[in-house]
Amino acid sequence: MIKFKYFFGSDSRSIPFLSTLYDEISNLKVITLQPNKKGRGRLSSSNPVELFCIENSIDFEYFDESKTYYDMEFGIVASFAKIFSNTFLDTNSQLFNIHLSLLPKYRGPTPVESAILNNEDFSGYTVFKIDKNIDTGKIIFQNSLNIKNKYASEIYSEIYKLFKSDFSSINFNLEGVDQSGDSSSTRKFLKNDFSITHSSINEAKNKIRAFDTLGPAFVEFKNKNLKIHSYSDLENKGRIELEDGNLYPIQVTPEGKRTMSFDDYLRGLK
Repeated sequence: MIKFKYFFGSDSRSIPFLSTLYDEISNLKVITLQPNKKGRGRLSSSNPVELFCIENSIDFEYFDESKTYYDMEFGIVASFAKIFSNTFLDTNSQLFNIHLSLLPKYRGPTPVESAILNNEDFSGYTVFKIDKNIDTGKIIFQNSLNIKNKYASEIYSEIYKLFKSDFSSINFNLEGVDQSGDSSSTRKFLKNDFSITHSSINEAKNKIRAFDTLGPAFVEFKNKNLKIHSYSDLENKGRIELEDGNLYPIQVTPEGKRTMSFDDYLRGLK
């Protein structure tokens, strides 16, 4: 039987990893999730991975919990919005996840954002063999990068580039090593987590950098919510007063309007 490399992914953060695999692997199959039905008309909406496969003529199929992929040499999982059942793992054991932290730190769904919020200087990514617990499997590869004062979008981009340059060095036939050191977990963030209205300056800056992909962060300003995409450390006239000082936004999105510079937004208020 011909063996294939498989990729499991479903959201936009899957795409750079899939793009690398598409360039590097000739016998690639993609597994993604069925389209969601959205809106009042309950219209089907394909996820970014399915759309990428269609655009690039990549063989793909929808995930089936009951299926055994007999022709799978190994599978690479990245941003796949599905937790595999123990039954599925019993029959599909050669699965490896790309997790965006240096495990065992920051297990769970938001490792990049949580590392920024906690003022970490370094993070990275880990490739590990999936077992029956969350992000606890044996590690076959890790690489680190400096994340100090970087936005989440920058860190994602740098990890994608690292993976592309590292891929040829990753041996998916390794048994791997057990995770060691202090572990920590992350959680899904809610809309209220993105608010910086009652935050200190340092907390606000961390949130703006952490949530520029998942959020963005927002503040109550002139009795409306103002989304803040970036800020400056340089003092200027365009500022927002927080609990312990002034924040100097650069790019913002007012309610019901397009993204613009904070200076343009202030001029429009006059």
